[in-house]
Amino acid sequence: MARRNGANYRGQQPLEAEIDRHASALSRLAEQALEDDIDSPVCTMVLRSAKSAPAVALAQTQDALAASGVAVKAILTKVDPEQDLHAFFASLSALMPEPNLEAHVRWARNPRLMDAHEQAVYGRELCWTGDAVRRDADKRNRLVLFESGPDAVLRGLQAFKALWAASEPVPARLLDLSLIHISEPTRPPLLSRMPS
Repeated sequence: MARRNGANYRGQQPLEAEIDRHASALSRLAEQALEDDIDSPVCTMVLRSAKSAPAVALAQTQDALAASGVAVKAILTKVDPEQDLHAFFASLSALMPEPNLEAHVRWARNPRLMDAHEQAVYGRELCWTGDAVRRDADKRNRLVLFESGPDAVLRGLQAFKALWAASEPVPARLLDLSLIHISEPTRPPLLSRMPS
């Protein structure tokens, strides 16, 4: 693994390994929050979609994060498909004593924001940068850059703050978890039998 400016860089990394790396970072943040008694520990994420590696890792570690009081704020550039979005919102809601998704998730709907890169800041020690959010998920070059240290975290937090300000609230109809239901497959209407 090559090192660039104190960062870990892997050009082509399997998705499962990347998810594991994010889950490890989130678990470590939860541990630090408990060990160091961190006041209001926060993780910030800029995600292409609710299927991005950090979002999947969040779902895997939500119990540990909730137990340690870690809050997550996220910016998404895609709010579909709704099923993935609702699963991500459910993970975010599990971290909140009183679910208030409006204060924890925004939508980077403006096309000018598509040059931003996916990013996650895991507490005070680690910042991850991924591909540009405008890239097609199937054609991404899988940029994975983990940087540790206060300078990397500060840059990540400043970028998140600027993107948060430029983003919009997610439409209320998408945030309403009470409307989520599993629909039954539609059946064709019964054909009436013709009298013989």
